Amino acid sequence: MNNSLLTLVGGSALLLYAIESLSKTIQYFAGSRTRVWINLFAGNRLAGCVLGFVLAIVMGSSGAVTVMLVGLANARLLNLQQVLAVTLGAIVGSTLIVQIMAFQISHYAMLMVTAGVTLGFFTSSDRAKHFSRTILFLGIMFLSMNLIKDAGNVLEQNKAFQHGVQYFSHRPLAALILSTYLTAMIHSSAATIALIMSLLVAQGSTLQEALPWILGANLGTTSTGFLAGFRGGILGKQTALAHFLVKVVGVAVVYPLMSQFAELVGHFGGELERQIANAHTAFNLGLAVLFFPFISLGAKIVVRIIPEKEDTGPFTFHYLDSRSLDTPELALAQAHREILRMSDYVEEMVEKAVVLFENPVSRSIDELREKDQLVDFLNKGIKMHLTRLSQSEMTKQQVHREFELLFRTSDLESIGDVVEKNILPLVKKTAKKGYTFSDEGWGEIVSIHSKVMECLQLSTAFFSSSDRALAVKLALLFEEVEEMVAESNEKHVIRLHQGIKETLDTSSVHLDLVGFLQRIAKLSLNFTQLPDLRGEDR
Repeated sequence: MNNSLLTLVGGSALLLYAIESLSKTIQYFAGSRTRVWINLFAGNRLAGCVLGFVLAIVMGSSGAVTVMLVGLANARLLNLQQVLAVTLGAIVGSTLIVQIMAFQISHYAMLMVTAGVTLGFFTSSDRAKHFSRTILFLGIMFLSMNLIKDAGNVLEQNKAFQHGVQYFSHRPLAALILSTYLTAMIHSSAATIALIMSLLVAQGSTLQEALPWILGANLGTTSTGFLAGFRGGILGKQTALAHFLVKVVGVAVVYPLMSQFAELVGHFGGELERQIANAHTAFNLGLAVLFFPFISLGAKIVVRIIPEKEDTGPFTFHYLDSRSLDTPELALAQAHREILRMSDYVEEMVEKAVVLFENPVSRSIDELREKDQLVDFLNKGIKMHLTRLSQSEMTKQQVHREFELLFRTSDLESIGDVVEKNILPLVKKTAKKGYTFSDEGWGEIVSIHSKVMECLQLSTAFFSSSDRALAVKLALLFEEVEEMVAESNEKHVIRLHQGIKETLDTSSVHLDLVGFLQRIAKLSLNFTQLPDLRGEDR
């Protein structure tokens, strides 16, 4: 009894580990293509549904897809209707792993483990290593199911275990609740169904006895999205609620009709494992077909329950979500959006800083200092978010993209520091001493400032699009800034020789200010000069 119980627990833990590891390994092959797929297909409902189906296969779980969708919704990369379409496809795609489990190939488990380990030893490329891990974890998954079945066969002779099985077979609601709770705890409906599949096959149970467990697993898998969504933004909460409501309606419809549903699925034949897999697929396919025509109506209902109102202060992250760190492409996309937000604040700081020389209001100076604190806050948060990513689970392109984002964040923070630590003290100095620039000198500063703002805007546009033409244009614009600064300095010296009072008063301020503006332009150019993956300049 004790050995069998340990085998059951150990086999269950091994099963959960194999499914989770298999999901992460398969995600590697999607890599950066995930975001491309979303951009291409999510705009059309039917295409979005197909996309959700594919993503669930790639990620091995509709719950994992929901977490990703929550992150995309929070980052404003998808709207609610697009999310609902992808979700419906995902709940169907996630059933494929259970269909694979139902195949009678568990006696090849050790062969798959051996093949996976051997291939991993004799290969060096990342793709081949991840392929070997895929085979390895598939083997471990089938091996763990064998262990659970063997334990179930032995435990069948135990009276306490028999009593437990009989208790739940006569109390389907209790079985549904326990299955929901178990799935919510382990965050995997596939693992729950695999466990129940192995035990019920060992006990010689029927499909009708298995149905409450299947329904509970489907309901429990929504907990993953709830945990992700209800600590995120409004769209994230709406996404999690929509996934939950779809499953609740499905369970509410099928539960009273379980005998009829079992009879319908039974017509397709097969052993109990296949019948359980077919029931799981039929349930989710039915939900997708039922709700697909009503996506717009469903979105309106969800919005009525959770209105689109959100009071977010400046010192919060609008797009970063730590729960997306298991999906590097999503985490990188969120960081990209947060950096664009950071760019807006930095551009605002540079634009307003020079204006303060004409109207040095203390309140405006304080506002810019607060903006710099916000930029520092975002800089720290974005870097922490990115450095928590596991490089072992990232493609080379994703690692390179992470470096680009970190580099861009540092440059923006440096520009903010130039404004706060260098330019604002000059504003206070001129205001305190009552200095004013000469008309010609001020005109030069305004012209240089205008060009620097163009540099910043082009830099942001390049960061968003990676359009090489913008990088070339920015490099030429920076050369113009350098020429303007050199020319301004020469003219400034001439005015000094002419003894113009305003020039004499503001000489150090003028020279420092144009130098700081030139540094800002240089910092905006830095990102475009990063080497690409081939080691070439951009």
